[in-house]
Amino acid sequence: MRFFLLPVILLLLSASTTATAKLAPTCFKVVAALVSRPGDLYEKFQREICDKGCQPTVPHWDLWTRNNTFLPAVRSVMKRLDVPRQEEAMVRLGDDAAKIIKQRCGPMLEGKHICSDPETLAAFGNCFKKTFVRSAITNLPALLPMVSEALCQEQYAYLKDDQLWEETIPNNMREYAAVCRELGNTGNTESVQGQFGEGSHDNDEL
Repeated sequence: MRFFLLPVILLLLSASTTATAKLAPTCFKVVAALVSRPGDLYEKFQREICDKGCQPTVPHWDLWTRNNTFLPAVRSVMKRLDVPRQEEAMVRLGDDAAKIIKQRCGPMLEGKHICSDPETLAAFGNCFKKTFVRSAITNLPALLPMVSEALCQEQYAYLKDDQLWEETIPNNMREYAAVCRELGNTGNTESVQGQFGEGSHDNDEL
């Protein structure tokens, strides 16, 4: 899942004044490049997922996204940064954020799915971002060692390349869209995870 998680980490770190003082100069460019894209990502989510008839719900994180997207991404980033001991912290960050998102953002759907209408998609997306930032700030000590000027330079070049935004991310959305109807709105998490086993997709280019 090529290192798309690192720019997200940088974005989260930039929300803290303590972390900002420790970020290398190019890292700020990475953050700027990342935050300029949310509207584009919403449009791609609408086109690649909502318009394909998917009805994504919060439980889909446990049913598919965690094992098939998040965990491979974490492992790819940790391998690239050569900080395997940080993998547990990143997984914990994702799991903590997912738990809080379920609690804070799930109820706002009021039984609807995320693609119910553009307003619901935008509102859930905003709630997701704010909640994830809060969770990341609590994990700052574990995240800071992953940031360096050399790595940020590589990330900045990667984020400026349209391949990430026009090919990699849409392709990952299509992978989810291909199985979304089999997930349903509820279901047995273990049985679905068994069908779409952990690491079953090669996400090394995200």
